[in-house]
Amino acid sequence: EIASSMGYRINNSARSLKTDRQYNIGILISEKFVMDNEAYYFSVCGEIIKKLDNYGTSGIMEIISAKTETDRVLPRVYNEKKVDGIIVLGQLSTAYLEVLEKITIPMIYFDFYVQNSKIDAIVSDNFYLGYQLTDLLIDKGHKEIAYVGSIKATSSIQDRYLGYYKALIEHGIHLKHDYVLEDRDETGKFIELDLPEKLPTAFVCNCDRVAFSLINKLKSMGVKVPEECSVVGFDNSLFSTLGEPKITTVDNNLEKMVSTAVKVISKKINNPLKTYDRILVPGTIIERDSVAYI
Repeated sequence: EIASSMGYRINNSARSLKTDRQYNIGILISEKFVMDNEAYYFSVCGEIIKKLDNYGTSGIMEIISAKTETDRVLPRVYNEKKVDGIIVLGQLSTAYLEVLEKITIPMIYFDFYVQNSKIDAIVSDNFYLGYQLTDLLIDKGHKEIAYVGSIKATSSIQDRYLGYYKALIEHGIHLKHDYVLEDRDETGKFIELDLPEKLPTAFVCNCDRVAFSLINKLKSMGVKVPEECSVVGFDNSLFSTLGEPKITTVDNNLEKMVSTAVKVISKKINNPLKTYDRILVPGTIIERDSVAYI
């Protein structure tokens, strides 16, 4: 009690000698998610590290370079035995994940999942949220609605697209293939948006960053947002409030996702045989100024 009141903390290095644990969690992020100073996954990583501290554990972030991913080299935090478990933050290539899944310490996926994988995953309920977001646009009179996102890039982008598609089906709206727009290349790098000649009245973007870029592009073309084109996004990130109009978006309930991920990886370290499968975290639509009735 005296030591605690004077600010002393447990020395994890000393404790690890006795328990054969490192009291560190590795947080892996693909280089493609931090290109161009992308802030979202850095902020998520910061939240995970803060939550881990409540469990007497530290977080070590490692950025997986394109070369590491291509060459299928296991992360240094694992090879150097620095961590007790790993959180993979954002989807890596299928080939690299196949190698990663052979490691001998507990691991979970955050913000994505892989079909037929035995790795537990913490994900936002992207399918239903994509459905709700599109339904909101339809309720406001929109019938010409495009989706912006490379649907083969990640499970999250694909599930959001499928939710968008479900909403169209339910309202008898035909899916136009030229209204499904690519936003990144095969390496995950964002590309210039190629808009259809006849613009839709609304766009569902797979993330706020893309929504922000789209609004700027539309403005440069002389198109008014939301008067002539409505735009919605996902993630409730910095980009949703960076410009004008403020973007209607989805709050993924990051607090709940992070808390769940930290709790699950901690439990798996104590009981490696315990499985949780895919845990869906519900989100909330945040209505702002980027959508208009027509």
